[in-house]
Amino acid sequence: RWWGAERLLPLYAVFLVFWAVGLCKAWQRHETTLALQWGVAHRKQAEVVRPGFRGWPRASPVTGETELYYPQHRRLAKYLVTGLVIAAQVVMMVCMIAMLYAAFFCIQSTDFSVAESLLLNLGCSTVWGISLELLNWVVWSRVAASLNRFENHRTAAAHETHLIAKIFVFFFIDCFLWFFLLAFFQIPFGSQIDGLLHKAGVVLDRPFERSDWVPRLGMTIGAVLSLTQWSMLLFADAYVPYWWSARAKRREAERASSKPPPPGADHAAQELGRAGE
Repeated sequence: RWWGAERLLPLYAVFLVFWAVGLCKAWQRHETTLALQWGVAHRKQAEVVRPGFRGWPRASPVTGETELYYPQHRRLAKYLVTGLVIAAQVVMMVCMIAMLYAAFFCIQSTDFSVAESLLLNLGCSTVWGISLELLNWVVWSRVAASLNRFENHRTAAAHETHLIAKIFVFFFIDCFLWFFLLAFFQIPFGSQIDGLLHKAGVVLDRPFERSDWVPRLGMTIGAVLSLTQWSMLLFADAYVPYWWSARAKRREAERASSKPPPPGADHAAQELGRAGE
């Protein structure tokens, strides 16, 4: 059977872990080799104070010069706000996943034909994937940037590092929470969930079948990583820049046409006309 290959998945996961670690180590060795060849192994990047950094002036304990200082306890309080926002994101995503579960349960428990069930499952997966892309690039990327400015990091390097970490956490929760719950909660404990639903008075037409939910996991991953991912990338890379450029040119033309002519422009045009005659 095709699904018998799932027994090899743990070995594949272990291989990926060792491959990722080996790739990182190999890249670090290559980076160090190039640094030695170029004579920059002992150089460190200078810390540049970010223009948007806010603080109170004080005498530097190292150089004695006046510098801006921001207390660490204030930044720790802002880190707490970031943690609360991430917790709110997890709660919101769990609610959305519950709605997706309800849709899949409805499809599973209803006697649809094979083609209808396939189309409905693919439609739910596609809508889910598009929603993830919109949430990532329209909502969470902006939230991460706003929180990063709110934390008020001193150097540009610290600002960029924390921004990358926030975007990674937001995107990871947004994209993979559904897969983790489905792979490690729904599929292994589906029968127990059916029992709890039955005790709560929710009776499905068909009981939980693991053979139905395993391909659904693959279908959802395929829809997110193939259809929606590439369509959103093409849309973001091709249409959005064209639309933004055309909009900017149209606004510039409207602004230029609405400006009154400078004083003396009519007289200068008349003089040029007479000189041409």
